[in-house]
Amino acid sequence: MTRRSTLRTARNQPQQPRSRATVSVILEAAIRVLEQDGWDALTTSRVAEVAGVSVGTLYQYFAHREAIVEALQNRELERASEMLERLLKSPEPKSDRELARAVVEALFGLYKAAPALHRVLAVDGLRLAPPETVVAFDARSVGLVKAFLTVASARLRPMSLEAAAFVIYQSVRASMLAYFLESPAGVNDDVIVDELTELTVRYLTT
Repeated sequence: MTRRSTLRTARNQPQQPRSRATVSVILEAAIRVLEQDGWDALTTSRVAEVAGVSVGTLYQYFAHREAIVEALQNRELERASEMLERLLKSPEPKSDRELARAVVEALFGLYKAAPALHRVLAVDGLRLAPPETVVAFDARSVGLVKAFLTVASARLRPMSLEAAAFVIYQSVRASMLAYFLESPAGVNDDVIVDELTELTVRYLTT
């Protein structure tokens, strides 16, 4: 059995509101440690201290820091998926450019809220999370993009909707991750959002 397959998000899956609240506090504490002190400082004892819980309480839910990172990965995947579904299925009318920008801005907001976390997830998340979790999220996200493209297909250039949905989703996500990883000269938040919106619209329409 591989190390990846032995990792589990939590020892005890929280069922009661109080337990779920404790897990949420622990995860938020882990993000604060990452943002303030970096990966090397992310230990179970440090996270417990910042969360204001005992190490024993933390160990009821997480066996080690990798399990905490896996839980954070799962939570971020779910948040991004819910955001995509909400925007792409919204009944509020938007032009193609407005919708593309709304999606780019929303994804960017998720990354900017915890850039150190996403740096860790970009480097280690695929190794720590079960591969089926990541594949399922990607498939769901690409499927949502394809659903939108299907509705808007009359306004788009001829294309394979499956391929276009995959390319758009992966290109935008990879560019954002690279932006936070590398902090490229001459590029700021507004510029990256503008350029990714332009990339999306031009790819789909020209």
